[in-house]
Amino acid sequence: MLAKTIDCHKQCKCSSMQSNKHEAICRGRDLHYIPLFPENIYNVRMIRTNLTIDKNGFDNLTYIILKKFELYDNLISYIHPNAFTNLTFLATLNISNENRLNVDVLKKLVFFPSKKLEHLIFEHSNWSYLPLDMFSKFSRNKVTNLRIMGNALSSIKCQTFSDLNSLFFLILSENFIQDIDMTGIPSTVIRLVLNDNMLSTIPNMCVNRHDGKGIKSLLRNLSVLDLNGNSISRIQEKSLSCLPKLKKLLINGNPISRIHSNIFMNNPMLCLVQLSKIGYSLKKIDDFAFNSSSLSSLMMQETNFHFDQGNYNPKTIFSLSQNLTSLYLDHSYLPRTEIKLQQMFLPLKKLKVLSLSSTSLTFLPKNIFPNFQSLEVLSLTANRFAGWNDGHSVFGNMTFLRKLYLSNNLIKIINATSFPLDVLNSLEELDLTVNPFACTCDQLWFTKWIKTKKVKLIRYPEYYRCRQPPELDNVELKKYAESEMQCPPWNPLYSMAIVLSCSGLSLVTFITIGLKCQTNIKNYIYLWRVKYNRKKGYFPLTNADDFEYHAFVVYCDADRNWVHRTFLPKIEQDEGIKLCIHHRDFEVGESITANINKYLEKSWKVVVILSNEFAKSEWCQWEVDVVQERRRRYGKDVFLLIMLKTIDSKHMTNQLRALLDSAPSLRYQSWVGEDLFWVAAIETLRKPLEQVTTALL
Repeated sequence: MLAKTIDCHKQCKCSSMQSNKHEAICRGRDLHYIPLFPENIYNVRMIRTNLTIDKNGFDNLTYIILKKFELYDNLISYIHPNAFTNLTFLATLNISNENRLNVDVLKKLVFFPSKKLEHLIFEHSNWSYLPLDMFSKFSRNKVTNLRIMGNALSSIKCQTFSDLNSLFFLILSENFIQDIDMTGIPSTVIRLVLNDNMLSTIPNMCVNRHDGKGIKSLLRNLSVLDLNGNSISRIQEKSLSCLPKLKKLLINGNPISRIHSNIFMNNPMLCLVQLSKIGYSLKKIDDFAFNSSSLSSLMMQETNFHFDQGNYNPKTIFSLSQNLTSLYLDHSYLPRTEIKLQQMFLPLKKLKVLSLSSTSLTFLPKNIFPNFQSLEVLSLTANRFAGWNDGHSVFGNMTFLRKLYLSNNLIKIINATSFPLDVLNSLEELDLTVNPFACTCDQLWFTKWIKTKKVKLIRYPEYYRCRQPPELDNVELKKYAESEMQCPPWNPLYSMAIVLSCSGLSLVTFITIGLKCQTNIKNYIYLWRVKYNRKKGYFPLTNADDFEYHAFVVYCDADRNWVHRTFLPKIEQDEGIKLCIHHRDFEVGESITANINKYLEKSWKVVVILSNEFAKSEWCQWEVDVVQERRRRYGKDVFLLIMLKTIDSKHMTNQLRALLDSAPSLRYQSWVGEDLFWVAAIETLRKPLEQVTTALL
């Protein structure tokens, strides 16, 4: 029978003759065999059928040039050893979610001895072990990629893979591996992926020589080692010593509390190291921890390391890393003095990318960034600095700078002295979003520059808004433009004379009136604003339908179990209220700061889960500062405060006290009183924002 005369089976979807996909996908539990396919089909996927594969079970696939064959959850319990022998063009085989198929059945499979079979994938089939002769039948094939993921392999002996003498990529992710014996692993492997397992140490890549003279490497060609998401608590000096060609080391998300000296000195080709989210948090960095002349990119985001304390030496930390071109230290605590910052960054003259977002900077240091004359990208988002007086000492000589990110700070005024003109003209992107701009005459230069700019001003104009004076609060900066007539030149001597002559009298008068009539003044101002703005037709109150999420949930990681298992099912499943949860909804690859800002804007209300652990977390406190802006704009009804656990008085900060004073809180009680808690919580979430707040006035 000619394949070109065959129509696609009724339970399959086949690509058209004109398509470039050449794919057929078959589904349905009542499908018990492999059907025939048109001649243009090269890739076949069988999904959730009900197959039993005897010796001739794949014969219908011999009429096409089958290159890729995938089996997903087909209730297969047996495959005849010779079922694959006639699939001469097969290059990729994927057998996944076949929980009934014993691994000992697969090891008996015989394949056509072709170099075309290169990719083997076995995922999520609940395997608990791998036989040592698992791949003995593949020695005549040229398998270059092997992926075994999502199984239950607590222990692995790499002797299992010894027959795969052309293996380049070995992926063993998400298998609960606690122990791995590297003996017998093919020396051809250049990429080893062991992420999301349970390894407590870095596997030993060394073996004693047969002649007893020293040691040799088991993976002398390894280029990439991925150990993300394990339980590794320590990297010793010799942990990586037998990997002479290692170029990329990924070890994010491990409980490494200390980075020891010289751990990379035996890796002469190492160029990228990722050490983000380690230590929970990282406690100490030894003097020469990053001793590597080849290292060009170091990623240490979200370590919460205190560079403002004495657990490292600012003079030596990067002194032997002089070829670094990319450095990411986001979500840590930088030194609070310019001297230590200068000592820390002085050796890094070749930097092209420097990211210092969320590092608690309260000022922009002088004479540090100008040393980075090759710097192209600088990120200083989500810090706490309000401004800087001398742009030349902060940003001078940075003519290679192309992207500058300064969003989510406390910047009020941008003027002619903020940036050197040559640096400003060299920029391609400038981000000043979500800063509390003052719309006064001092902002005149910036408003004029915006009109003539050639730089891409990120998310302009919607995220550039006035915060001062009060009558212009939340007005787009674009709509504000002081003219020359409104802002005439002013002689500083006039100001000085007025201040000197009136300051004493004014101070006494205002203090006296303020103390005696404080309450009445506030009430009159408030009522006048309500009356005035109602005449103008202001106060467009929002409701839940205007937002993607009903509420944004702020909570500490220690309380995640209650949030995910108790709060979410009750609110989302029982009540149909859609919540934004950072563990579930945040975008991968985006910084935490960017995600928080983005998803807050998509949420109508804010839920804050308070506990003692929440109070002890500095990052949770930072989130409180961020969401307080929402209360200021929309009033106390925008908050649902839940006191999950009592906060000790020693952990009660000014920020938390201000938050609790700004809106009522609900105390969670299990058993007795729980029903009343849920009624109050749901009522608060659904309560409309009906009250006019001073933020809108």
